[in-house]
Amino acid sequence: MKLSSSSQSGMSLVEVLVALFILALASAAIVMTLPRQPSGLDRELARLEDAIERISDEAISSGELRAIHLTAQGYQSQSWANGDWVAMARSNHRLPSSIQLAVRKGRDDRKDWPAIVADPTGMVSGRPLTLREGTAVRTINVSAAGQFRVER
Repeated sequence: MKLSSSSQSGMSLVEVLVALFILALASAAIVMTLPRQPSGLDRELARLEDAIERISDEAISSGELRAIHLTAQGYQSQSWANGDWVAMARSNHRLPSSIQLAVRKGRDDRKDWPAIVADPTGMVSGRPLTLREGTAVRTINVSAAGQFRVER
């Protein structure tokens, strides 16, 4: 006579699939809460926005014009002194070689006038700036009210 055992050892296929599904949900929740690493273009855009805000603040506190002048490799802060734009100390920023910075030219543009200018009231004026890295493009526009905004 054979004795039969009512207990089975191991897990059924359904139990294994349920356990895998729960692990997949937990993994997806963790990945979705991780912060996104900004691209090099987004970091440079944030740095340029900070520079614009800084010249605006400096123009208010000093009571003088401040500007951002574009160079072939990046940009630099400038101040208006004795009827001419003068580079401010330690204000050069060199862009990575993968990022290009361009300014949209207007008909009335003077060659010696910077792309972005802040007056002593804090109003910012300037032409649209475009940052490009590969196919990614970000444009900074300055409104008539002196506020700037980014278009992606």
